[in-house]
Amino acid sequence: MPEKKNKKRYEFEYCVVCKLNHDQGPSHKYIPSHTKSLSTFLSRFQDKLTDVRFFLKNPTPLRPELASRNRLWCVFCDTDIDELDSSFACSNAINHLASAEHLKNLKHFLWKYGGGMDRLDTFRISEDDLAMWEKKCKSLKSEALPSGEKSRGPTFGPSNEMSIRYPIQDPLKLQMLAAFLKTWLPLLYTGKHVLVHIP
Repeated sequence: MPEKKNKKRYEFEYCVVCKLNHDQGPSHKYIPSHTKSLSTFLSRFQDKLTDVRFFLKNPTPLRPELASRNRLWCVFCDTDIDELDSSFACSNAINHLASAEHLKNLKHFLWKYGGGMDRLDTFRISEDDLAMWEKKCKSLKSEALPSGEKSRGPTFGPSNEMSIRYPIQDPLKLQMLAAFLKTWLPLLYTGKHVLVHIP
């Protein structure tokens, strides 16, 4: 009787590309359904990177009210990259995609799930591109603030100043306010003060 060859058993692992558990080991990445899912998976991420690459070539100031909408999920690093503290659109995403940590995770992903190491530059930003982007951002900031003057153009990043102007319509309220408010008043929870001047 011929002996049956024992098929090597692997532990179950989760494939983030196929979104399923399997026990096929490293050979799973060669299965046609996986390669098709991988192609779709990588092209979706590549589509997201087109926006980042646009802002890499054309640095644009990021208005603080739009910062919460400007984010990227890096599928290789399993990280959510937000832009809440950024001065420029996609700033944190650009810096992340150029980081050594991203490159390490990208190489591991392509080794584990397939996709080819020749596609590394498709999913990362080179150090040269990062340096050019930083140079453009620096020149945009210097254009916004000419030597020693206050900003006339767009401001970058969150504001450090607080401006409150409420017109008081009722003359009685104005007189009452004038009686005891002719000094600096602390603004609660901000650590800042405001000067109340009443004519």
